[in-house]
Amino acid sequence: MTTDYRVTQDDELLVTADLDVAVVPAARPTALEPTTLTSSVGQPAAPGETIDGSSAGPGSESDSSKVTLLRQLLRPCGYFLFSRVTVLFAALSLKWLYPHRHVLNTLATGWDGSPYTTIARSGYPHGITHANGYLWAYFPSWPAAIRATATLTRLSIPDAALLASFIFGLASAVAVWLAVREVFGPRVADRSVLLYVFFPLSFVLSMAYTEGLFIAASAFCLFALSRRYWITASLFAALASLTRNFGFVLIACVAVAAIPAIWKERKVRPLVALAISPLGAMAWLLYCWWRAGTPLAFVKAETFWANAHFVFFLAPIASLARLTTGLHAFTKGADVLTGCAMVFIFLGLAVLWRTRHEGVRLPLAWWVFTVGSVLGAMSPYWTMSTLRYSMVIIPFFAAFAWKLRPSWMGPLVGMMATMQGALAVIVFIGAAHPHGSGIFP
Repeated sequence: MTTDYRVTQDDELLVTADLDVAVVPAARPTALEPTTLTSSVGQPAAPGETIDGSSAGPGSESDSSKVTLLRQLLRPCGYFLFSRVTVLFAALSLKWLYPHRHVLNTLATGWDGSPYTTIARSGYPHGITHANGYLWAYFPSWPAAIRATATLTRLSIPDAALLASFIFGLASAVAVWLAVREVFGPRVADRSVLLYVFFPLSFVLSMAYTEGLFIAASAFCLFALSRRYWITASLFAALASLTRNFGFVLIACVAVAAIPAIWKERKVRPLVALAISPLGAMAWLLYCWWRAGTPLAFVKAETFWANAHFVFFLAPIASLARLTTGLHAFTKGADVLTGCAMVFIFLGLAVLWRTRHEGVRLPLAWWVFTVGSVLGAMSPYWTMSTLRYSMVIIPFFAAFAWKLRPSWMGPLVGMMATMQGALAVIVFIGAAHPHGSGIFP
C-alpha cells in the first residue's frame, strides 16, 4: 500500500514513501494545516517542497497552499479589527466628555504624535537649538510614511497619520502571525496575535505612534530570516533602524543569521543582506551629521526633555522598587505601569527560556531580538514608556500563547481588552488636556 504524508508545524507525521505499512495517525490532528513544511520546529522547508526535497506538483499543492494561507491570514486581520472596538469606545468617550474637541486631530497630534506630524509637515530643523532641537530625537521613517500617505490620499497630515497608523497596525498583526507561525505553528500564532492586539497599550496602534510600523518591520524581518529570504530581511532591518533607535538590534539579527550561512554555504545573498541591513542606520547618521552638525543628534536631542539621559536601565528597576514601599506607591500611574511592564518582561523571559527545555528550537535571531528589545524597553529615562516599549517583544507573546491553556485565553483577552479601553480613555483625555492626566503612552 502506498502512503504519502509529511511533517507539518503541528507535529503531524507525514513522510513520503512507497512501502506496505500502516498509516500512523497524527500526534495532534488539526483542521488548520499550515502552508509550509518543516522538518523540525523553526526550520522550514522551501515553499512547495516535501520533507525529502522533492517538489510538489505545479499548480496543485502550491496553489492550494496559497489559498489556505490567505484564509488563515483573515484571522489576524479580524483580531486586529475587533480590537479596535475598544479604541472606538474610548474615542467616543472623549467626544462625549469634550463635544467641541476634534477627536481625530487629538489622536493624531497627542503626545508624541505632535512632533511626528510636525516633522511630516515641515521636516527637521537646521542644527540643534533649544527651540526645536527636540525633533531630532524622532527617527525619520514614520514621518516619511505620514507625508507619503498625505501626498497619495490628499488628506491633511493628522488624518493621514491616523490612516497610516491603521494600515501599519493591521500589517503588524499579519507580520506577528507569520513570524510566530514559522516557529510555533498556526494555532499558537493565532493566540499570539490576540495577546498582541489586546495588550493594554495596543491602543497606540490607532495613534500617530511608531509601534505599528516598527513591529511590522521587526516581525517581517524575523519571518524573512526564518524563510532565508535574505534581501527581504535586510530591507526590513534597515527600515526598523530608521524607525527607532533600538531598531539597530534587527541589524544584529540579520548578522547572526547570515554569518553562519556565509561561512557554511558560501552563498552570495546572505553576504549582500549583511551589507544592506546597516545602510538605513548609516544614512540616518550621515543625515544628522550634515543637517544638525553631529551624527548623534538623536541622542543629544533627548537632553531637551528636562535633561533626560541614559541611566543604564535602572529607571524601571527603581520604579518597581518604589512599589514595594507601601500601598501609597500605587497612586503613581507611572510606577504602576512600569511595574506591570517589568512583570511582563520577567515572566516573558522565564517562559521563553523554558521553551528550549520542551523541544521548541528558537532561532538565534529570536534570542538576539528578545534581549535587544528588553534592553530597549528598560532604557528610557522617563519610565512611563516602558510598558509601551515592551509590546515590541514579539517572542514573549508567542511564549505566553504557547504555554497558556486554550480555556484561559477568553478570560485573559477580555481582561486585557478592559484594561486597554480604560487606559485609552485616560490617555485620550490627557492628549486633549495634557495637564489633566498623569499618564501618557
